[in-house]
Parts: sequence; structure tokens; C-alpha cells
Amino acid sequence: MYKRILVAMDSSNLAKKALSKAIDLAKLTNSEIYLVNVIEKATPENTAKAESIMNEAEGYAETQGMQIKRFIKVGEPPDEVVFLAMEEKVDLIALGERGETGIRRLLLGSTAQEVIRFARCSVLVVK
Repeated sequence: MYKRILVAMDSSNLAKKALSKAIDLAKLTNSEIYLVNVIEKATPENTAKAESIMNEAEGYAETQGMQIKRFIKVGEPPDEVVFLAMEEKVDLIALGERGETGIRRLLLGSTAQEVIRFARCSVLVVK
């Protein structure tokens, strides 16, 4: 079923929930877990925050008996998630739905919506 699962991580509780769901699936299907955090601009502050997010996620995965591969990318989050999924030939992308509402969602779209639109693999959106 799934061999490689990519989890888009940020500091939100929904991203942590997506990681937990991905780990559950990975255990059932003997899959590899890939983590990605996307920063829009490479600054020392953004990079340090991304490293912190990834360290926390990796620590959680290890407590669940999972080894992960981690990536920090610079660019637009939906684009970088989809590009990495294609590069690494993942079977599933897991991410949290941020819940933007109203006109902002209509004009900008959410990361989850963009990933769903352009991904070439299945996408699990956690609410």
C-alpha cells in the first residue's frame, strides 16, 4: 500500500496530529516516514525554528520506534511539499488543515488545498 509517507511539519497541533496518524499508518504498512518543514526565507531565526520543529518531531517519531528522513526546504510551502513528494517518490502526503476561512481562503487558498490540487499521490489532511 504505502512505502513512503511524507509529513509536512510546522509548529501547529494539527501537524503533530498528522505526524501521529502517519506513524500509525507507517507501522501498519511498514513504510518509511519523511518529514519536511518549509521556510519562506532562509534567515538564521527561521532556520533555527525549523530545526526545533524537526527535532521535536524526530524525537516523537523515535519514541514510537520510527526512524525518519528530514528535510528543511526554502520556498512556498505547497510547492516545496509537492516537489519533494515527487523527488522522493512518496505514496502519501500527510498534513494538517489550517482552517483559514472566509475571503482569505478564497483569495489565497490554504497549503492543504494547494497540495491536494497538485500532488501526484494521495493526500491525508488531518483536522
